[in-house]
Amino acid sequence: MFRFSKEQMIFNIGNIKVGGQPGENPTVMIGSIFYKGDKNVQDENFGLINREAAGRLIANLERISERSGLPAMLDVVCSNPENTRKYLEFAAEATEMPILIDYVSEDSALVGMDLAKDLGIIDRTILNSINPETKVSIYQKAEEVGLKSAVALTYSTKAIISYKERIRLLDILVPKMRSAGIEKILVDTVVMDIATLGLACKAIYEVKERFGYPAGCGAHNAIASWKSLKEKKDKILTMVCSAIANGLPVAVSADFVLYGPISDAEYIFPAISLINAAYGQILMEEGKRPSLTHPRFKISRL
Repeated sequence: MFRFSKEQMIFNIGNIKVGGQPGENPTVMIGSIFYKGDKNVQDENFGLINREAAGRLIANLERISERSGLPAMLDVVCSNPENTRKYLEFAAEATEMPILIDYVSEDSALVGMDLAKDLGIIDRTILNSINPETKVSIYQKAEEVGLKSAVALTYSTKAIISYKERIRLLDILVPKMRSAGIEKILVDTVVMDIATLGLACKAIYEVKERFGYPAGCGAHNAIASWKSLKEKKDKILTMVCSAIANGLPVAVSADFVLYGPISDAEYIFPAISLINAAYGQILMEEGKRPSLTHPRFKISRL
């Protein structure tokens, strides 16, 4: 198993550790809720949701996380100021997990950060995400409310076809984020389809080797954009492909993975837990003992 020459950063966000050498800390699983097409969203414009059903999904996610030993974060998709308020208030009440504000509009981000501070959850809030096109107002608001955690999205038209360009973008993003008081930077190396999944995996390795930041990607996008797979309408085949797509970056040292809807946790977590358990044994041979909550000691219970 490889080790990175660069010292690896480990961030504590909420009650979760993210980052480190391969196998050191379990993969952080980030699942989405209230995304476009989520059946629990009754009215996107006003942020009306099926609170009972959404609450059950979150509770089930927490059970799967505990059972597998894989820590979980909740990615809350917000598309306007009104639903941002409703969604974040609900999420803050429903779970103690770290919450990502996955904003579609600038207003959503600004309202979301203000609300996170007002709700007292700013320490477990992550802005998803900041990219080279992010406006100054976002940085200013982050500094104003004391936001410490955010995702750096290495996206540009050039970066889509080059992992090297994704690495170069960090030289631009990191100083701007740190100047706004954002200290806990998670690097998303961008997946849009199957081809970019490979580039994202290569970029994850390079980010950790050169910078030491926790890195990962939205591997689920490789499946969501696969039209011919959708046309087959084969649930088992889709689940298998999704598990493999999400497992690939983890196998090459990803610290986190955005695996898609939280309803997919039932079959994604066991797959990622298997990889973690396997690498955990390498740690033990090296004389390091993972914590008792590590997937290495939970895999037999899944």
